[in-house]
Amino acid sequence: RLKMDIKETLIAFLSERYGWSEKEILEAKSFEDLGIDSLSLYSLVTDCEEKFKIKFDTDDMTEIDSPEKFIKYVIERV
Repeated sequence: RLKMDIKETLIAFLSERYGWSEKEILEAKSFEDLGIDSLSLYSLVTDCEEKFKIKFDTDDMTEIDSPEKFIKYVIERV
């Protein structure tokens, strides 16, 4: 239950902050599908670190190449 709440909160946050629909976020196979480049991804990470009080490991960032992986990463650390 808690994981679903975090996922819903994160999707709502991304939708509000970046203007993507929930469907776009969940269906995107990569960040490129959402128009995210490396600089935008850094901004996204920073925003989520502040919002969810977590810290992203820079080594992990090379593995996080899609919204699905991003959401899982945040859920595991909240």
